Amino acid sequence: MAFRQYGVDVASYQPSNVGGYHGKGASFCIVKLTQGTGYSNPKAAGQVQSARNNHMYVHAYHYAEFGSSVSKAKKEADYFISKAKQSNIAIAKSRYLWLDYENGNGNVATGSKEANTPAIIAFMEAIKAAGWHVGLYSGASLLRTNIDTAKVVKKFGTCLWVASYPVSEAVSSADFNYFPSMDGVAVWQFTDNWKGLNVDGNVAVIDLHKVAAKPAPKKSKPASKWVKKSGVFTLKKALHLHKSPKITAGSIAKLKAGDVVSFDAVLQGPKRVWLRQPRSGGKYGYIVAQDENGKATGKIKY
Repeated sequence: MAFRQYGVDVASYQPSNVGGYHGKGASFCIVKLTQGTGYSNPKAAGQVQSARNNHMYVHAYHYAEFGSSVSKAKKEADYFISKAKQSNIAIAKSRYLWLDYENGNGNVATGSKEANTPAIIAFMEAIKAAGWHVGLYSGASLLRTNIDTAKVVKKFGTCLWVASYPVSEAVSSADFNYFPSMDGVAVWQFTDNWKGLNVDGNVAVIDLHKVAAKPAPKKSKPASKWVKKSGVFTLKKALHLHKSPKITAGSIAKLKAGDVVSFDAVLQGPKRVWLRQPRSGGKYGYIVAQDENGKATGKIKY
């Protein structure tokens, strides 16, 4: 657990100007955008812009009200996505959209793991399908008791944002002697009063902001084209006259060394060269003048 990066999460309770948190050491900011399907944080746009102005990485979260309803979860995901796309917010696709799943404030999370988890996964799948990284926030107790985190982590990777407070007073840094022991933890929210600023303090234990390098585009081979050229080809060795310009194509005839073939077009590949022989009835025969190793199989005379 060598990687550690501090950050805050904010809602309408915090000021629109979040620059002070950056000045105290916060590298990232997770802004509440929405709740249910009818609430949006009135300070969200200002907080997002302020975080960017202060060179903080910006993520966003949604407070769930769907409980164990898959259909409601999908509707809430759509609402969250619509806000994340707004021009004055525009959360980058390289960042995380988090699901805040707690009990209370309109959400009933006291159901069983079997009831809650499908709804949670449905919400997270919608976020992932829309192009963002996705994560799940909740308290350590609820995550252990009411959510099948093993299923969530298996499907979405290291994506848990866990709230677990060792003490109830102002805390300046995370004491990793109290780190929540469970698989899949990406972020630990270790206090609700970071440095006495009345804001949640978080520490990321994975790099949330690492952007995977894009693979180099594959160089496409230039398409080979027939070029109109007339001439004669004298074979150095026995060769097949093919029905099409493919080695696996059927044979019209097998020609011997010294035979001469008239041609009217040339197909130049990376190494192999084909010649086209006009035949009766508008048909053609094809012969290899240069093999797959670039070695001439006869002599061409234009």
